[in-house]
Amino acid sequence: MMTLQYTEIKASFETSTHVVGHVFKKTLYKRLLGMVSRYALNQIATEFERVHYAGKNPSTCGCVMRSTHDLHCACELSKYVVGCIPLDSIHMFWRRLSFSDQGLPEPKVSIKEEMEIISKRFEELDVCGKFTLKTKLWEIAYHDQNSMCPPPSKVNTKGASKKQMNRNPRSTKCDPSY
Repeated sequence: MMTLQYTEIKASFETSTHVVGHVFKKTLYKRLLGMVSRYALNQIATEFERVHYAGKNPSTCGCVMRSTHDLHCACELSKYVVGCIPLDSIHMFWRRLSFSDQGLPEPKVSIKEEMEIISKRFEELDVCGKFTLKTKLWEIAYHDQNSMCPPPSKVNTKGASKKQMNRNPRSTKCDPSY
């Protein structure tokens, strides 16, 4: 299933780089063709249709595309009615048409600030708080060595418990649940 999804995404990338739709033959999209995904181009085209009644006013535009997809909304596209949209104004997510990490800067992720804050908070706590915080940090550091263990047997959680009925075989009284 993963291979099928990978192939489908790769085919979509190839379509984005080679196929030019009739709508995108305007000079507005000249710098974006082959560099931006088809989905993003279709979203920009939809927003560009709203330019004539949304105008440059952000209150009538709503700027939904900017906040949800980080693409140009109608009020921003009104600046480009005469010219073309620069490639640098499109978010990197929409410009990435391959799975390789070539050319992308390595993101810098650090927890130094967070560790300093935790250390300061640790010093401010009382003995019980220090013990609790140390226990939580131990669980994060040694996640495979926890005190939890599986239940000894499978627990049945559905339905009522089934009890054996002690019924006299020679009885003439009717058992309603029988």
